[in-house]
Amino acid sequence: MLNTLTGVKGRLKEDGDVHPLSGIRVLAFTHYAAGPIAAQYLGSLGAEVIKIEAPAGDYQRSGIKEPTAAADAPSPYFLGMNRNQRSLSIDLKRPEAQAVIREIISQKDIILENFRPGVLDRMGLGNSALLAKHPGLIYCSIAAYDPAGPGRNKPGQDLIIQALSGIASLGGAADGPPTPAGGYIVDTYTASQAVIGIQAAARQRDQTGLGQWVRVDMMSCALHLLTSESSYALNAREQACRGRNGISHSHQPASYGIYSTLDGAIALVARPASLPDIAAALGLSDPVIPLLEGSGAWTNRDEIAGILSDRLRQLTSNDALTRLAPTGILLAPVRSIDQALADPDVAGELVREVEHGYGGRYRVILEPLKLSGSPLVFDRPAPDLGEHSVEVLREAGIDQDRIDALIASGTVRATEKKR
Repeated sequence: MLNTLTGVKGRLKEDGDVHPLSGIRVLAFTHYAAGPIAAQYLGSLGAEVIKIEAPAGDYQRSGIKEPTAAADAPSPYFLGMNRNQRSLSIDLKRPEAQAVIREIISQKDIILENFRPGVLDRMGLGNSALLAKHPGLIYCSIAAYDPAGPGRNKPGQDLIIQALSGIASLGGAADGPPTPAGGYIVDTYTASQAVIGIQAAARQRDQTGLGQWVRVDMMSCALHLLTSESSYALNAREQACRGRNGISHSHQPASYGIYSTLDGAIALVARPASLPDIAAALGLSDPVIPLLEGSGAWTNRDEIAGILSDRLRQLTSNDALTRLAPTGILLAPVRSIDQALADPDVAGELVREVEHGYGGRYRVILEPLKLSGSPLVFDRPAPDLGEHSVEVLREAGIDQDRIDALIASGTVRATEKKR
């Protein structure tokens, strides 16, 4: 398989390189989104990450891709979330596979998993069994709800957690349905929390020699995303509600929000004191100023936003931004993802082109962390299914005859490297 990553900054990992997680090995029992994103981040910080996959592979390998893509073409989702990992494809439902995994695990490893709670326990690969045998092991579990809590068996997914946590309730107009975030924000934030927890546990292990069970759940992470809003809900007598006209945050007064224009939309963020200037810039002083008396920016926010909305729909985005710029408020056009990725202020740092044996080149988004003394690793494209099975098993001391038998029985899947 081709293993070339090119771009403005960053380079392949070389022998002798030292990165924050150099010398740490991660066995990643991960699929879908949160687990692979966390595993990829650990790999980008220098850890050796082995992705443990069933012979059928991670669902994301083919789950979401262009309708015109070839049947065997990988999904951009998989390519973007599984960089810097090797693939060991093994059927964990078989006892001989479970035995192999237990042989591979060492005292100093990190286990990262986002299986349903209880699945790995039934295979003898749960945190209790492995920590008892390997006290120095760090075992990180990602789940929808706390895997040690009363809701541990409840299923979850990003949209479901947005709905249950209250995130979705905050978006959209008051007289319409709630609007969730358009991206998998809970998955990505949960993955980041897992990486933080794993690094904290690794630091403590350096001091004590002992590992621990690290638990990260999507529901808690979703509520933590709402730190300000949750604090308000816990302490305020009167709860905030969504506005009807353009106000995109339940706690903000006019003119905060997204407004449609003739050719798109713009975002405005301003203090109430700026509303007279905004009104003047748009020729709306007469209808708006009387509504600002006292706490009118809050109590009359829907009416004010409605007036602004009617006016801004008559202007192009560029015209609206030009008129409002002298007021000194924060404002911006609403861009598409394509437009955002073309922004020279960020694209050079975040976007990297990868040449891959799957066929041709593709581009990925890198982690946002910047470390002056140890740049993130851009080591491997997302692996083919079972590409490293033989390599990983040999490194674990399993002889070739046994490897051949595991492959012949269907317990292990091995894929020849593509050149």
